[in-house]
Formats: sequence, structure tokens, C-alpha cells
Amino acid sequence: MPWNNHFLDSLGRKDLSGLQQHLSEATLVRDQVLDEAGRPMTFVYLPVDCILSVLTVMKDGAQVESRTIGRESGYGLLQALGAPTSYERTIVQVSGRAWRAPLSALREAAAASDAVREAIVRHAQASLLQAAQSTACNTLHRAEQRLCRWLLLTHDRLGGDLLPLTQEHLAVMLGVQRTTVTAAASQLQARGVIAYSRGKIRVVDRAALERCACECYQAIQRGTALMMDDGQPPARRSG
Repeated sequence: MPWNNHFLDSLGRKDLSGLQQHLSEATLVRDQVLDEAGRPMTFVYLPVDCILSVLTVMKDGAQVESRTIGRESGYGLLQALGAPTSYERTIVQVSGRAWRAPLSALREAAAASDAVREAIVRHAQASLLQAAQSTACNTLHRAEQRLCRWLLLTHDRLGGDLLPLTQEHLAVMLGVQRTTVTAAASQLQARGVIAYSRGKIRVVDRAALERCACECYQAIQRGTALMMDDGQPPARRSG
């Protein structure tokens, strides 16, 4: 059966057999906190049509997004190979479904199979690549370009043109003030790239959105494809 999650779909039948009995489908809601920094982790989450946001939180409560996780990967994969502790805050950015399994079950599957361990490492590498590219992007590129990069990644993961986003989320994701998000989104809307209303963004012209983005979107897509060694970015929309 297709699991609609790239990590699970990449595993062979034999490797899935031991893990499958521990998988359950969870419905996650926006702003739900899955883990906090410093806490022991209990579950691994493998998104189907939800998106998770991984945040670094400062002492004063300020937070910035280091990466997002959708159906191309999962949250908690590396912890199955090492210390079972969360080192960031992870929340649900876009509501939806995810497969959930006890961290201990994935740890046992990895211990029993070289293929499972390799899949964990490849997907974790792709996630770290995204975090590194996003750090460079947030430092070097304009807010509008960064917004386009993020919208493209979200568009890929959801597979639809309507993106349920708020200004607050976008500000955290980009590490800017809400007024900066409003200005960037308004400029894109004026050019007919997106349609923007409170809490929702609709992609009107995907090709124009790609032209407006910086190099980081393509860098993430190319890097992810190389990590997966299949020649195609796993989250890319087919349509």
C-alpha cells in the first residue's frame, strides 16, 4: 500500500513488516506542540498531508524556524539512532494526517536492518541540508525571495494551490516582523503571483513564484534528490 510518506514508501516489504504493526494514523492540528527542547521523545511522526515546523527558541521567547517537515521525510528519525532527546520545539504548522510510531519501534527496526538505517540517515541528511540552506537564505536574501522559497516548498508538500497560513506563522518562518510579511505578500499579490487574504494564500502563478524565489529553493530540491539518490525531488508535485 502507498503510505503517502516518502520515508515509509522507500522501505521494502520486509523492513516494513516489523514497523507496520506499530504505526497508527494521527490527526494533527495547527499549533499543536509535539516536542519541546530538552525533553525525551516518545514518538516519531511521518507526515502525510500535514506540515511540521521545527523552531529554535531563545531565552526571551523569540523563536525562528530552522526547517519544515512534510511528506518527504519525518520528525524524530535521527533520534532513533542516537540520543532520544528533542533539541528543538516542534509544532504543527499545517493541520493534517501523519503516521505515528513509538521511537523505540523505529530504533528496533533500525537495529535489525541496514536498509532502515540508511533510509533514516538519507532523510535526516536531506532535512539538515534544508536547515543549512534556510540559514543562509535568511541571512543573505530579501524577505520576498525567502517568502517565495517557503511558499514553493509548502506548495510541493500540500499538492494544492490553497495554503492555510497566517501572518504570525510566516513571520516566525522568515524571522521577520509581521509588517514585513504583509509588504512582501502584497507585492506578490499586486504582480498576480499569489492571492492573499487573512490566514490563506492561494498560488496563482507557480512559474512566476519560482522566478521570484532565490536560488535556495532549487538548491534544496537538487540536494534532496541527491540524498535520496533517485534523481527526483521526493516532495515535488507531479502536476
